[in-house]
Amino acid sequence: MRIFYLLFSLFIFCGLLNAQTVKIEYSGDPLPDKDRRNIEEFISHEVNFYTQFGLPDTLTLQLLVFENRKEALAYLESVNISFPPPFKASGVYSSKLQKAIILGREKGRERSLAIIYHELSHHFVRQILGRFPPSWLNEGLSEYFEHCKVTKKGLHHTFSEYEQGRIRTMYMLGEVDLPTFINSGHGKFMKRQTTDEQYSYILAHALVTFWIETVPRDILKSLIASLQNKNDSSTVSERIDRVYPGGFQKFEKDFEAAYK
Repeated sequence: MRIFYLLFSLFIFCGLLNAQTVKIEYSGDPLPDKDRRNIEEFISHEVNFYTQFGLPDTLTLQLLVFENRKEALAYLESVNISFPPPFKASGVYSSKLQKAIILGREKGRERSLAIIYHELSHHFVRQILGRFPPSWLNEGLSEYFEHCKVTKKGLHHTFSEYEQGRIRTMYMLGEVDLPTFINSGHGKFMKRQTTDEQYSYILAHALVTFWIETVPRDILKSLIASLQNKNDSSTVSERIDRVYPGGFQKFEKDFEAAYK
């Protein structure tokens, strides 16, 4: 039987409003000290971002890393976690286990670190929005942080030329239906991802990039606050219509203009 080592790292971050105590529990195959330092430095920036939306003051992150994909898939099977084929993901976040799982590091150190940042972002979203956040926002935020690098000035985010071109092409072909996409559940989100050349992840990444880098932060905070209101049965597009200046139609026009 496979034996997992377990390391604990306790570190304190100062968030925008409150001091944050965050503990990462590492398990699985050993990570080099340099990688763990990089993870902890990066996570400090993620915590700083999510704190403004009500992240708990004390938080534990569980990270399970496999060097080998075959062993990772065997582990998922052993804990009754399954995904429909084709399953090509390099990492998963289990809401049931509240654990980020890296399914092999065969694609290299930098790529696996990006996947770690992606999967741990799902844990932060779960803390502020519960178990079933809007899929476009959940995956878009994880894509956003996956495409960030730590610099001396903080996080530097990249939205690639390929992604920009894909969004422009989608508009040219009339493929963009924001109300339907934003209101869709996880099943439809993933169906689009597997049938439309990564349609879902790219569009979600573009939407979140727009909300973070173009929309004033207080509007994004108003949207998150609306999503945190479990007594509100409005659709996500209806909530955007209420918080975005000029309503949802103005949001659609502004988003299209940003990428065309």
